[in-house]
Amino acid sequence: MLAALVVGSCYAHPNEAKGTVKSISRGDTFVVDGVGQVRLADVVAPDVTSMDGVHSKQYALEQLLNVQVFLDMDNVTGYNPEGTTVCVVYLANPNGTPNLNRIYNRMIVDAGFARLADDGGNEFDPADWYPGENVTA
Repeated sequence: MLAALVVGSCYAHPNEAKGTVKSISRGDTFVVDGVGQVRLADVVAPDVTSMDGVHSKQYALEQLLNVQVFLDMDNVTGYNPEGTTVCVVYLANPNGTPNLNRIYNRMIVDAGFARLADDGGNEFDPADWYPGENVTA
């Protein structure tokens, strides 16, 4: 277990930005106060025009709305073509610090409301969210 925590912390830089989620447009895209629009790295949620997309957005609303999050921002691409910041999103511990084991990108995939889609153009590797597991996107 300790090895998994060490491996995860080697890759995570959740203190690049933090803020409160103010609105959700879909399961993988939302607005963070003080940051702007954020898009989950290496995750694709269904479009909100589909029933699956509605469920994905509802999951995001339940997990994130008015919640403090910590962002590891993509330092390779910065913003995607739509001007959205690409990030790995961490939820907070009860004491307000980042919880490196509560990665929202993984949570929404594990809950079945989005799928992994590894974008080789960013700095992230979804396998880092699943230490010790064989994961392919």
